[in-house]
Amino acid sequence: MPSIKNKKRKNTSVIAESIKKLYNKSAPLLVCEALLFGVAAVLMFFKPVAFLAILTFIIGGALVLFGLYRTIAGFITTRDFGAGWFDVLFGLLNVVIGVLFCIYPVGSMISLTYIFVILFMFKALRALIFAINMARARFGHYWFDLIMSIILIVLAVVLLVYPLAGAVAVVYYLAVTLLLYAAADVYMFIELLRLKKLV
Repeated sequence: MPSIKNKKRKNTSVIAESIKKLYNKSAPLLVCEALLFGVAAVLMFFKPVAFLAILTFIIGGALVLFGLYRTIAGFITTRDFGAGWFDVLFGLLNVVIGVLFCIYPVGSMISLTYIFVILFMFKALRALIFAINMARARFGHYWFDLIMSIILIVLAVVLLVYPLAGAVAVVYYLAVTLLLYAAADVYMFIELLRLKKLV
């Protein structure tokens, strides 16, 4: 009997130690991540246009760096049929676009929004054609499909007229997502704290 008790104590102590190690490693990361996500989400809620400008600068900087890399790689790498010049031209194009993103952040973000809205419009038109075909065949929930596709087209038209509103809506969506991640981190931290106290 004493040996069984000793084994149970050893198992309990091993579990307790592993939980303490998990808490010591994870708790600071969870708290820092929750604070970072929470602060970023609040800033995005109250300053969506400023966040868009910062995001545009980040995209512009990334494009410039990628363009420089492709340009240098095109000069250094020797390829058949002059394919290296394609890398050089593609790299220079990325550099120019990246610089434009940094110089004209609002205009660049609106241009990006237009591209996404046009793609969204094509998807909505495809959904409308599909809904019309389903309505002709009297198959499935064609009324629901038809109403949803019309709503999507109206939304796309509104975003074409007010592109900045679409970009701001994306920022709000990201802010809500970050808040949910922060709430999940806080919940995990509380559960770890409770587990540590129980052990």
